[in-house]
Amino acid sequence: MQTFLDTAVILLPLAYLLVAVDYGFLFFSSHPVAERTATPALRGAVLLHLAYLVALTIHRHQFPAATVAQALAMVAFFVAVVYVFVEWHGRARSTGFWLVSLVFFFQLLSSVLTRPNPPDRAIFHDPFFSVHVLLALLGYTAFVVAAGYGFLFLQLYRDLKSGRFATFYGKLPPLEVLERMMTGALLIGFAALTGAVVTGALWANRLYHDQWLHDPKIVFTLATWVLYAAALLLRRLRRWQGRQTALASLAGFGAILFSLMVVNFFFTGGFHGFL
Repeated sequence: MQTFLDTAVILLPLAYLLVAVDYGFLFFSSHPVAERTATPALRGAVLLHLAYLVALTIHRHQFPAATVAQALAMVAFFVAVVYVFVEWHGRARSTGFWLVSLVFFFQLLSSVLTRPNPPDRAIFHDPFFSVHVLLALLGYTAFVVAAGYGFLFLQLYRDLKSGRFATFYGKLPPLEVLERMMTGALLIGFAALTGAVVTGALWANRLYHDQWLHDPKIVFTLATWVLYAAALLLRRLRRWQGRQTALASLAGFGAILFSLMVVNFFFTGGFHGFL
């Protein structure tokens, strides 16, 4: 099984890169080969990714998010699954290149950061902690998807405003559809991250009392939560339009990357400094 895991770490980013290229040919040139192969190739890559996560769970006997690399692999998998569902439900593949590129980016980071001997702590076998981590990853995933649609919204908005009708015009869904998909992803992400904050606070307070309140990762997570809460509230109150919400989604995406990478490696050394 270890051989399969080591091989999958190399194959997964390569597979998603090839799928992203396939969707690129589909988006930019409507290549007939890409028309036939893009969707099956993506589903094959997702199945390989699922097999990797299942094997990792069985091999380590714990939820596969014990390290930053594993968490990034989970985010990549969830984004891929979300896009597969969106493509199947909407029967449109115009956003495939951009979403699959995000999957490749996160899986590449995961593969680069993978270490041969991840930590095995009792806490990683705690079901309550697993629920907390799963909700956090689902929230981050939804925000990544929202950022993807926010980016596409801004590109199409720019084309329409300039009157150039360049690359994105006519190949993407209308602005209203992109905004609806972005807002829906933001709502799902906010609900999941709220659940992660609540379950994490209950769990940490029970085991560590008030030590967890000073952890940089929690402080930054709460700041990210407030950012998205403000964006959704201002959108609800109609103070913000789609453009401002899209910009907030991209800012949140940057905050998530900072939290997963910089905070984890330079401030906490893991998920939380008090563990």
